Amino acid sequence: MLSPATKAAAGVTKVLAEHDVRSDAERALNKAEDGAHKVIEDLTHRASEAGAKVRTFFDDAQGHLNTAGGRLNKEVHDNPVRTGLIALGAGVLLGMLIKR
Repeated sequence: MLSPATKAAAGVTKVLAEHDVRSDAERALNKAEDGAHKVIEDLTHRASEAGAKVRTFFDDAQGHLNTAGGRLNKEVHDNPVRTGLIALGAGVLLGMLIKR
């Protein structure tokens, strides 16, 4: 059989080994959490940049559409007969294409 001193040493070794395993697990968990936080920060930053680019694109497109709409409105008011004839011609052309 084992002596009481050997049993005590085995118990101490077991406790120390359990402590080492817990410490290693905590370090691994902390490292994983730090990595996850970095990924989240990076994704948040990239999403913010993408949102700003989309907003700029949308604002530019809206400005261009407003300008084009203003020009079209002015053209219709300045030349109503010509605009009406163009619309009539486009309607006839679309009607012919749809009949086919």
